Amino acid sequence: MAHKIYHSYDNNSYWKVCDPINVLHATLNTIRGKRHRHDVQRLLNDGFIEAITKVWELLDKQTYTPSPYTEKTIREKAGGKVKERVLKIAKLMPDRIIDHCLIDVIEDDLRKLFIANTYACIKGRGIHACLRDLNRALQKDKKGTKYCLKLDIHHYYDTIKHDILKRIIRKSYGDKRMLWLIDTIIDSTEGNEGIPIGRLTSQHNANWYLTPFDHWVKERLTPMVKQKYHARLYYFRYMDDMVLLCSNKEALHWVFKQIEEYLHKELELAIKGNWQIFPVDARSIDFVGYKSNHYNILARKSILAAYWRKLRKVQKQYGITEERDVKMELSAHYGWLQHCSKEHFEKILKLTINQLNPMSKSNLRVGITSAEPQPTFDVIDRIKGTTLYNHNQHLEERTNEAGQKVNVNVYDSLLVAAPVTANTVLEALIAAKHSSSEEAKLLNDYNAAMLGIEDEAKKQPYLDFLSERKALRAMVDADCKLHNIPLA
Repeated sequence: MAHKIYHSYDNNSYWKVCDPINVLHATLNTIRGKRHRHDVQRLLNDGFIEAITKVWELLDKQTYTPSPYTEKTIREKAGGKVKERVLKIAKLMPDRIIDHCLIDVIEDDLRKLFIANTYACIKGRGIHACLRDLNRALQKDKKGTKYCLKLDIHHYYDTIKHDILKRIIRKSYGDKRMLWLIDTIIDSTEGNEGIPIGRLTSQHNANWYLTPFDHWVKERLTPMVKQKYHARLYYFRYMDDMVLLCSNKEALHWVFKQIEEYLHKELELAIKGNWQIFPVDARSIDFVGYKSNHYNILARKSILAAYWRKLRKVQKQYGITEERDVKMELSAHYGWLQHCSKEHFEKILKLTINQLNPMSKSNLRVGITSAEPQPTFDVIDRIKGTTLYNHNQHLEERTNEAGQKVNVNVYDSLLVAAPVTANTVLEALIAAKHSSSEEAKLLNDYNAAMLGIEDEAKKQPYLDFLSERKALRAMVDADCKLHNIPLA
């Protein structure tokens, strides 16, 4: 028996759906940000009031019939494989407005049904709330979250059963007119199986379908794990992707069998064959676009790859050179990456700045001459903060064009992007003199020599590099201290 969890809401709530004010708000929500589309333009040009009136009549007289769907196939990369999804898009504007009419009324009721640890398509939650709660559990209870069970449902949207979904809905609503509209939308796909990916109501129905399961995990399964294995069970769900954490690996194997049985028996769903149980810190939890463990939140590899591709494209198109430009031109990517661990985010920013304004030898000019000493820190762009670091300044005796001996100021100049601190100046200077691959090679040779794999002479280049770095550190710190430049 499924665990009964619901109470019925107002049995006379359909009037809220077809209330003219609700229809007006739903129409405005539907066309918001889409005024350039031809169907929205047609709606506005043909008569906005007439369109709203038509939708109201369809709802009030219960004459609404869903229009045929337009199918669109999209391809997504997942786990190194290309995954195809067939979207079914409501062809006519009234279908989309009616979806909003319904969801705007029942959304608050649905939020009361959902447990706290489900996040998809719920206002105030979403991906980053899920990430926050998952990592809060990982940080607060490292022993209790040692192992992870990760699973999702095979072809979830396509295998949702209409009769089961209607039965679940009827535990919450008794209004016959409300149920008529919900059933009409559910039955817009043929047969007893599948709801259209791409329709607004489908997201909420998909969440609704798994709500009995959520309550069963929270109210029945979790206490059983505590009683049987003396362990706490943590549960997080984002649509059909689920993560369960526990200190006991054996307990998670038992939990998987219970979940598999419940989903098959009560909801007629099957778990995808790629489910896994693993130590959290050995592999990290790849969930909601991030990889989480007890120490870090890292960006998923595919998302980072997309970021670097977009960065190169935008850099080539607009010639951006500063972090502030990245914030403007790649705001979505930048905002996403900000939710990573601080160290990981700062590393990405450092690599970004290096790509935008690589501190290569072209940014380090050596042996420049001038008649007079130059400012050690010369701000050449006060808006962006770009600065020239003029160092190694000394007088040398040279012969001029007239054959006379004169003293000239000789120095090296390095272009440094903001913020200018002792640390950023040193990093820029080292990067200008030695590429990261060169440093890695020197270190590898040194380690190989220490292990006896390479000749002892291989140690010295890396030791020389460290000595040079130490000398550069002393020079930069002295210059920064003299000119009131912060160390970090």
